[in-house]
Parts: sequence; C-alpha cells; structure tokens
Amino acid sequence: MLKEIKIQNFAIIENLLVNFETGLNVLTGETGAGKSIIIDALNLLLGGRADTDSIRTGETTALVEGIFQISNEDTLAMVQEIGIESVDGELHIKRQISNSGKNRCFLNDSQITVSTLAKIGNRLVDLHGQHDHQTLLHPEIHVDLLDLFGKSKQSRDTFNKEFIEYQNQVKTLQSLDTNEKERLQREEFLGFQISEIDAANLSKEEEEEIKEEKNKLRHSEKIRSALQQSQTLLSEQSGSILESLRQILKDLEPLIEVDKELDSIFQRSQSAFYELEEVEDALRSHDRSLDFNPERLEEIEDRLAEINGLKRKYGNDVSEILTKRDQFAAELEKLAGNEENINNLAKEIEKKEKIVAKLAIELADMREIGAKALKQGVEKELKELHMNGVRFGVDFNYPPDPQGFVQYHREKLKPTSIGLGTLEFLFSPNPGEELRPLAKIASGGELSRIMLALKSILNKQDTIPVMIFDEVDTGIGGRIAEKVGTKLKKVAETKQVFCITHLPQIAGMASTHFRVEKNVQGKRTRAGIRQLEFAERVEELARMSSGEKITEASLQHAREFISDH
Repeated sequence: MLKEIKIQNFAIIENLLVNFETGLNVLTGETGAGKSIIIDALNLLLGGRADTDSIRTGETTALVEGIFQISNEDTLAMVQEIGIESVDGELHIKRQISNSGKNRCFLNDSQITVSTLAKIGNRLVDLHGQHDHQTLLHPEIHVDLLDLFGKSKQSRDTFNKEFIEYQNQVKTLQSLDTNEKERLQREEFLGFQISEIDAANLSKEEEEEIKEEKNKLRHSEKIRSALQQSQTLLSEQSGSILESLRQILKDLEPLIEVDKELDSIFQRSQSAFYELEEVEDALRSHDRSLDFNPERLEEIEDRLAEINGLKRKYGNDVSEILTKRDQFAAELEKLAGNEENINNLAKEIEKKEKIVAKLAIELADMREIGAKALKQGVEKELKELHMNGVRFGVDFNYPPDPQGFVQYHREKLKPTSIGLGTLEFLFSPNPGEELRPLAKIASGGELSRIMLALKSILNKQDTIPVMIFDEVDTGIGGRIAEKVGTKLKKVAETKQVFCITHLPQIAGMASTHFRVEKNVQGKRTRAGIRQLEFAERVEELARMSSGEKITEASLQHAREFISDH
C-alpha cells in the first residue's frame, strides 16, 4: 500500500504531505482544484515521463516522494536483485526533476535509473485513467490478464523455461553449423595462434624478471662505479674507513685497563670493524660477479619485444595471453568434434521441440477456454456498470509458418516466448457495431470501467497492491454510480484503491475521504488536500449532490448514505 506521498513545487502544489489508509480512498473537489495533479505526481513517482513544465513557476526543481509498504515476495525479490535492501518491506521512492533537464530517482536512498523505477512502479500501482499508465492500451498486458484469470500463469512459466532452453540450443547449433571451408580456415588460424604462443615458451614470472635484469644492465656503469668507489673508501686508499677503525682499536685497547668504561666502546668499535670487513668482502664479491654483457642486453630487448608483440595480439599481460591460448585450444577441440556435436545437438533439439510443442498447445487451449469465461464475466460486470449492449472478446491470431514445428488448428506454427501466436482484447461499445481492438476504440472512462470489471473478476489473483481510478464515473450517475462505488469497495477489500470522482454515490462508499482544494495567497495559487471528518464528508457529499446551495434535505440524505455504506 501507499502509506505517504510528499509533493514539492509540482504544478500548483507548493508543499503537500498526505498519509493514506488501506481500503477505498476517494479524492473529491471542484474541477481544476488539482485532483489530477496529485495523480500526475504519483505517475512521475512510478517512472512516468518527466516534464519540466510541471515545475512550479519560479522554482528550479520539483520533488515527489512516496513510501510504500510491500508484502509481495516477487516485488521484494526484484528490489533485492538490484542491490537494494528494504526494512520491514518498506520502500521509499524519491524523484526529482529540474529545469536543467536533470532527472534523479532514488529507491531507499540508492540512486536508480528511470527504467528501473518504471519496472518497480508497474508492480506497485495500477493507474487507470487519462494517463500513460493505462495498461489496457498495451496488448502484451492482455496476455498477462488472461493468464491471471485463466490460472495459466504457471503453465506459461513452465513453457517459457523450456522455450528459452530450446532457443539457446538452436543458437548453439547455428554457431556450430558453419560450412566446412570456414571451419577448416578457423582451425588453421587457431592452430597458428596456439603455435605462436607456445613457441614463445612464456611464463608468468619471466617478464618481471627480465625487466629487472634489463634495468640492472642499463645502469651497469653506475653500479660498477659505486661498488668501486665504496671499496676505495672502505680500504683501498690512505686513511680509509677500515684503516681508521683499525687505528681506533689499536689506541683504545691498552686503555681498557685504565678506564673500564672504554671496554663497551671498544667492543662496539670492533664489531663495526668486522661488519665493515664483511661489507667490503660483499662489495668485492658482487663486483666480481657482475657481467655487463652488451649482448645479453640485446637478448633481453629482443625477448621483451617478442612478449610485447604477443600482448598486442592476445592480451594486456602474459597471464591474459596464456588464458587466450587455452581458449583457442578449447575452441579448436570443439571444432574438431564439430560434426559429432552437431548431430548430438540436433537430436536434443528434436526432443526439445516435442516438449515445447506439447506445452505450447496446452497453454493455448487453456487460454482459449479462459477467454470464453473472461468474455462472459466481463460483459456481466459491465452490464452491472450500466454499459448495456457492450460486447467484449479476445482475438487470437495464429500466423502460420511452414517452418513451424507446432501443429495447432490444422496449421504449422512457430512458438514465441509467450506461447502460440498473439492475442488482443476486443470491444464494441454499442449494439450493432463490430468488435474492434480495445486500445483503438475505448474512451478513457470506458477503459476505467473495463479495468474495474476485470479487477473485480481478478481481485484475488492480481498481486499489484494499489489501484487508482481516474474518471471511472464518466457518463454515469444515479444507481449506476452506486454500483460502481460498490465494486470499488469490493476491490478495496484486498487492494488499496484510490478513486477521483465527482459523484456523491461513489464518494459515500469511501473508507477515507480527501478533499482537494486550491486557494490564492499573495497572488499565487496553491493546491492542498485534507482528510475529511464525518461532518465534513456529509457537507462535501451534499455539495456534490445539490451544488453550492446546500439544503438540510441534501445533508440528511448524505448522512444516511454514509451511514448505510
């Protein structure tokens, strides 16, 4: 359910915060008060198109926030899949639009794309009226509604799983089923690439090792000079460090008997002398071990050039090159057994086609049976909604395909991810008129009532928790309006329902009644909304019944109507 909505600087709404309840929430108010603006703001929150013209005059940004309480596991799983956690099933959605065209969406304080928001929004709210969210305008939704009504969704999911596996097998076969010339060319090329990499005899450690050696060879003169200079300073010149230390030891040793404190100084000096002797030996040894061979430097340069050449072809480093070599080998092995693989896979595809065909026929049969029952149910509901003489139907289209492997209605068909062929809801608003596609012929008010009829039938199966009806009362009144209100209230037993209405017969059915008002303050128009108490509801229903001149009779009638419902 929608617990709360907050709107800032959207159209004529400056700052609005509303808390909603479960059941039937009704919005009333005079024409132009801003009822549809609230629905437009909610549409924006659900991923609808953002229009900078909706930003309040004089402002740079508009903000809409909503808090939803969700219990549906599939919806919560979808949220979790995009890496967002919900606390106790609560989703906080925020959308901001600015004059600069920037459009920012947030879900539980994590930024998301508009497309992601729209996917989630479609699972949260059904919005029916003169808006982009009129789901009945999209034939692909008709399949979902029919499967929901006919309880064929599980069969559809089973079919879809097998069909996807079948498609993957066909794609694999197509990749394997190349002509022999291309296969041989590919084998030859792969063999060349593998040989080229193998000939290099690469190891993951070698490149770093020879780079270090190269660096040492390039600085050979500097290293040797430093070594020789160090040896000279230590021992090879007059007054060298070792010679000086030796003299210090000679001078201190006889004085130890005189001054015992000199013993520790002597010992430390002696240790330093021995340590420096070892340093001298190490320097000399390292100097002798150095082999600054120009030919070796050339060998290293050539080897690095070879490795870099392979890197340009096969990867960013030696590890990637070796991985690529293994991939080439795997592909070569696959190609070598290509014919056998093709034969085996063709047999698997043949078996899978039989499974897919069986499931597709079962699903199509279930849909055709469900369509007949849906037609009867919808027409019955619409008749109760004062749409006498209307007809409803489901049109199935099964395009034949000579290459198809499913035999249905004496035609060869190719299945798609949704089953066999396509389907679309048909509608005839007046007696004597032929059935035509619902999306092309039905008005906004008719669409709302058709959806109300469908939702009345699908109430228990439908998992979308919030429904919004705008203009559901178009062209009706009196007892028919009361019927509409009764159906809305029935749907609201399991859904949170919002309804914008101008009819007191519908408003009187509300669990919670809101009045949308606008006023002018400081030469600026502002829209607001407030929840009505009982006495205010009575007055509002009386106003809706008799206009601005409210009589005691209209007030009494309103009291009785609210109390009875």
